[in-house]
Amino acid sequence: MSLLLRQSARVENARSFYRDIYNENDFFYMFASRAISWDDDTSPDTPRDSEFYQSSYRQDMLFVKRIGAADAVLLAPRYDWATGTIYDQYDDEYADLHPSYSGATNLADAKFFVITDEFNVYKCLDNNNNSPSTNKPTSTSTDTFELDDGYIWKFMFQVGSADRTKFLSENFIPVRKVAGAGNPAFDVNGELDSVTVTAGGSGYTSAPTVVIEGDGTGAVATAALSGDAVSTITVTNAGRGYSFAFIELTGGGGTGATATVSLGSTETPSLQSAVESAAVSGTLDRIVVTNGGVDFIDGDITLVIKGDGTGAAASATVNNAGTITGVTVTNPGQDYTFVVVEITQSVGSGTGATLRPVVSPFSGHGGNPPKELFAKNVGLTVSFTSDDFDIITGNEFRQVGIIKNMHNYAETASYTASIGTPCHVITVSSSDVTKFNLDDTITTDDGGEFTVVQVLDTNNDSTNETVYLLEKYPGIGSSSTLTNVTTGETGMTINTIVNPEISNHSGEILYIDNRRPITRDANQVETLKVTVKF
Repeated sequence: MSLLLRQSARVENARSFYRDIYNENDFFYMFASRAISWDDDTSPDTPRDSEFYQSSYRQDMLFVKRIGAADAVLLAPRYDWATGTIYDQYDDEYADLHPSYSGATNLADAKFFVITDEFNVYKCLDNNNNSPSTNKPTSTSTDTFELDDGYIWKFMFQVGSADRTKFLSENFIPVRKVAGAGNPAFDVNGELDSVTVTAGGSGYTSAPTVVIEGDGTGAVATAALSGDAVSTITVTNAGRGYSFAFIELTGGGGTGATATVSLGSTETPSLQSAVESAAVSGTLDRIVVTNGGVDFIDGDITLVIKGDGTGAAASATVNNAGTITGVTVTNPGQDYTFVVVEITQSVGSGTGATLRPVVSPFSGHGGNPPKELFAKNVGLTVSFTSDDFDIITGNEFRQVGIIKNMHNYAETASYTASIGTPCHVITVSSSDVTKFNLDDTITTDDGGEFTVVQVLDTNNDSTNETVYLLEKYPGIGSSSTLTNVTTGETGMTINTIVNPEISNHSGEILYIDNRRPITRDANQVETLKVTVKF
């Protein structure tokens, strides 16, 4: 049995991961861990994928920060435009027996798009028979355009300034689907714009409950009656993350009321919006002559375009030897997913010619950039800033990772706050504040063992009275007596204690990166960038 996992499946997996973050279907966090040293801090240990090592990642966790919708983006490979380079051209039939110029055996691996130094992204539709590109594309119009070097380009989008700072790297381009244009019009970014009552029904004694079904989250609407029928439905919360939504009306004592949803967006229109709106679905881009045949007569050939779209037309050119040397698409048509080209003749007896049509994506060139550019990676960027005491300062961390769907410390609910720590936070008396140092081992008379990971002055009285204790063995309470095993100090007591916010035993660890020590300072920001490849 021969099986194939298509490149589009990888794109869809990346999109699903991105959707889960954007729509809050799951809750993902970046975490920092391991205050203790490696055997050699200049050469961190290699992470290992085992349940045994996973427990150490959890035990060493210092704090977490939520990965929000603005912290994630789909990524496509980066190919910089440079003069003299031969780029691949868009072709829907790249395969083992029909590789691209660069040797790619599928479109996803072909170098058929570029980013320029103006941060504009272009798709190459024709590379002039594998010639070097010597004219930089600069147009941002919605039409394809040909330059003097014979290259035909299509402007796709411009990488915005925020995405350049946060996600653009030497290997990847951030790619987005804007809302309200292209095919589909909304993809992970729609909001409820309005609800239209299509049938008021009858017999309602109270307004029915409006149930909004769809793939987004957070939308809320309420119904109002006129007599015993539903007259209007008002959106009170637009929600987020919808590519589709529909309405179900329940309760109220009546029947028959129906309504439809219109999606919208608060995104600012951009160059990309115009391109996506202008994209024509399933066009016939060009027809490649794979065999010119013999005995054809110029002017005697009619090309019949068959397929599941409409409007495409083309004409052939024949040389003096009776061979078809080229085909010109005179009308690209639209809505094709496949095209068959038939050659008919009135008087000639030409034979042996074969023609191969090249059809655009069904969304059209520029209609759905993440899908067209095979954005099968997800970029995540999170910054650790000292805007919360739980973001440990004054200590080092040596691991960063991604964890999904953690629970609160009591294991009674999912943890969804923006920042959290698995540390017990205690305050101690002024006579004991000097008895706690970073990385000291603390034990309790309740059988607990902890590591000091942060000592702070949280009430601004110039005394470090607050201590963060990372649990190794449980056992601590407000009446516990503490011993500093590292220094030999004994008899310390607790003024107040706050339990951890998160359970570091919960959630799925998806990613681990071991690093050289990074020391956090209250005045610095660490920006962590992770690329998840599918």
